[in-house]
Amino acid sequence: MTADSFLTTHSLFSRDEFAAVLRGLGRSEATVAAHLARWTRQGRIVRVKQGVFVRVDVPPRPPDYVALASRMAPEAAVAYHTALEIHGYAQSLFERLTFVTWTGVKPTTFQGRVFVPVRPRAPLLHVDRGERWIERAERAGIEIRVTDLERTVVDVLDRPALAGGLEEVWRSLAQVPALDPGSLEEYVRLLDSKTLAAKVGFFVESRRDELAVPETLLAWLRSRIPASPVYMDRARRGRLVARWALIVPPEFHEQPEGMRA
Repeated sequence: MTADSFLTTHSLFSRDEFAAVLRGLGRSEATVAAHLARWTRQGRIVRVKQGVFVRVDVPPRPPDYVALASRMAPEAAVAYHTALEIHGYAQSLFERLTFVTWTGVKPTTFQGRVFVPVRPRAPLLHVDRGERWIERAERAGIEIRVTDLERTVVDVLDRPALAGGLEEVWRSLAQVPALDPGSLEEYVRLLDSKTLAAKVGFFVESRRDELAVPETLLAWLRSRIPASPVYMDRARRGRLVARWALIVPPEFHEQPEGMRA
């Protein structure tokens, strides 16, 4: 593959991706820099941030912003609400795109979109840096990294503000047709948060029949709930669901009989 053919087949890319191709052809870093500088002068590419570029098409068309989010750091993976979009369950489309990364990068704004980095929860650092819960997907021929469905479900319950708020999270998760209970339990166990266990327990029990949630998972989650009640959303009042030691906003309180306080 030549440099120009790389550009023809990549509507967006990182410098590292381009450099890897040229290294395979025996080219130097100076050659990489020279090509990028020439394409920029010619108006064929635009720099989004240091080391990330999009091709300027004729006629102009916007890049795939979700795919672009996955290039914002060397090991970035789209996450939270953006992952819900990839999995097909987000109820709204946002101009704020979120990705997880261990690399210290700053938020970036490009063409009206804001790309927000989030550092994963600390326990993941010690378990393959969380790669076990990362999968690959394709968007318009572009491979991206995304948190898998089980991790995404837990993450948005853990930090709903990163997914558009609790209402958006609840409406989105209502569309999820199936979950792997073993993977879900493993991820919640790793994060080791009693509040999170209560939130996940409340959610999976609310959809117990549709998701075929095993009693063993519910029992394990119940064994992990806090000793004192916690809020599902700290900014909002609610009623206590004693079964989960969880104070739940009123609109989420219409649950099956066995779940009521």
